[in-house]
Amino acid sequence: MSRLTVFAAVLALSSTAVCSTAALAQSVSRSASPEAVVRQAAAPAAADPIPRAARAEARRDCYAENIALTGTDLRQAMRDCMQARFPGVKLYGSDGLTRDGRPTAATARTQCRQEADQRGLAGEERRQALVSCFGAKRPDLAQRAECRKEARGKGLAGEALRAAIAACTRSEPG
Repeated sequence: MSRLTVFAAVLALSSTAVCSTAALAQSVSRSASPEAVVRQAAAPAAADPIPRAARAEARRDCYAENIALTGTDLRQAMRDCMQARFPGVKLYGSDGLTRDGRPTAATARTQCRQEADQRGLAGEERRQALVSCFGAKRPDLAQRAECRKEARGKGLAGEALRAAIAACTRSEPG
């Protein structure tokens, strides 16, 4: 490949603010497998073990393989295909748990409701028990809910609401 082609690829990527090692490798070699792109990339972020470009390419390939499916069949086939492409990384949560082992929001709420039912709580007492239970099980989501309530109280909506919630959750420990 000529230097001009590589330079053009780098210039195009930098103009869209996606200039990463994986994106450059993918733009230069479209035929490379997602696993090869992951190996070539220098793990830029610990929180995201698979570069966005590699994940997007794998998602396109998986969709192309399962184009005839729809609904829940397509969803399951896509999950299976994506997990097969990146076997060393847990991409999806399962059995009511997130990828990092915490209970999902739905699972935590269900558990809290069951606990409140077992204790026979009703009215305001039940509501307070549910809020405190959920806050204990998923403090990150409880904090976001409080930040959302504060921002809504200020009359924020849309992008301003999202920005306020993001700033609030970053500023408060938890």
